[in-house]
Amino acid sequence: MTKRGLIFILCLIMLLPIIAAAENTVEILPTAPPMPDLVVEENPYAFEDLTAYYEGEYEYQTPALTASEKERLADAQHRWDAGERPEVSILNLTENVHVALIQVPAEQYEGESWFLLLPARELTDDELLQMVDAYEQLGITLSADMITWHNTLRGGGIEIALRSKSDDERARYNAISEQFIRSGLRPETPFTDSVMDDGLGRVTLDEEDYSGAPYYTFYPARRMTDEELLQLYALNNPEPAASPSEMADYEMKLRGELQMLMGMPLSARRSEEESVHPANENNVYGDTRMSYNTSFTEADGTGRTWSGCLDISTGKLISATVILDDRYYKYGGIHSDIRMDPWDEIWATIATDTLLELCNFEESGITEILNCGEITPNELYCANIRIKRVYGDVYRAAVSFTFGTVIYIEYNDAVSIECEDNWAVHHMSQKEVPVNE
Repeated sequence: MTKRGLIFILCLIMLLPIIAAAENTVEILPTAPPMPDLVVEENPYAFEDLTAYYEGEYEYQTPALTASEKERLADAQHRWDAGERPEVSILNLTENVHVALIQVPAEQYEGESWFLLLPARELTDDELLQMVDAYEQLGITLSADMITWHNTLRGGGIEIALRSKSDDERARYNAISEQFIRSGLRPETPFTDSVMDDGLGRVTLDEEDYSGAPYYTFYPARRMTDEELLQLYALNNPEPAASPSEMADYEMKLRGELQMLMGMPLSARRSEEESVHPANENNVYGDTRMSYNTSFTEADGTGRTWSGCLDISTGKLISATVILDDRYYKYGGIHSDIRMDPWDEIWATIATDTLLELCNFEESGITEILNCGEITPNELYCANIRIKRVYGDVYRAAVSFTFGTVIYIEYNDAVSIECEDNWAVHHMSQKEVPVNE
């Protein structure tokens, strides 16, 4: 065989696979890319992990049975098995709760079908029997290890709901409050305490057993609807003490008073919160006049804010506050030079000049200026200047040592300042009583 023939045979051998593949074409697929990491989206309405609260910092809230309760639980189960039953069932109890087992819809509560409420004290033998009975009614035999933070509240105090409102829910709740007060908006369906009705519910608690918590609200682990938020607002707030038209009239009068006495521009934006109640709602100072209350923010974004309390019977200002410099509130870590003399006359001068520039009255109307030094011995950041007018009303200005400017000014009419002063004198006289007598 010649050399040329050998080369021909070799080439033919190399072409045979190609010829065979031509009859049954095989397409080679590219290597598949690696699967992307699975991204698990967190539910923004899921129940928060409250473990941090249960590691000793708040011992009264530990969601577990005590050692004594665990020992006595077995005896309670034996009593139930022998036919003993409690006088009162705690299953789905919603009023004046000491101990209660509440059914919840599992599909709205991250798979949990019940929630246990326990007081901040040792359970009695009868209460343990009530617990065993409640679980048995659900076809469950209770064991201590079933009780966790995710399905149990113990002691109250910090928690008043299974979760907080989300930012979205809070924004809608605030918008609903405006319509509730000003537009007469009311829920179409009444709120019910039972969680099983619609996933939303509430129980009232024995406050002594639950560290002062008055109630516990069940929010589902899903986005609450506007109607549910409206139900909650109506539940948490009394009916307005004035009609929508009256509220609008009160706002107009308060704007005029704040413009004249506190330098507020009429263009200031009202906040969403407004209410009508006694001028001193807790009656600390004895001022029982009915008042309209709300707050405002300067429209051009300078940071100035006003809040006011209007006597609805006279249309006159009872008390008010304007924040002129909010740097202390916005930024932490601002420290004053504590070597400043809080009694220096410069602070009274700054306060008076600021007040006269801000408000619509003459210096001749001022009858008394008092330098009251620092607000408290532990807050050496400003001087407190008290300015009294011929009408008996009083302005109190806080002057910043660091910035040399007025931080805020408070106003009280003659009646409210007299109430405060009388209370302060009484309060101080009580303090002077010897401790050992």
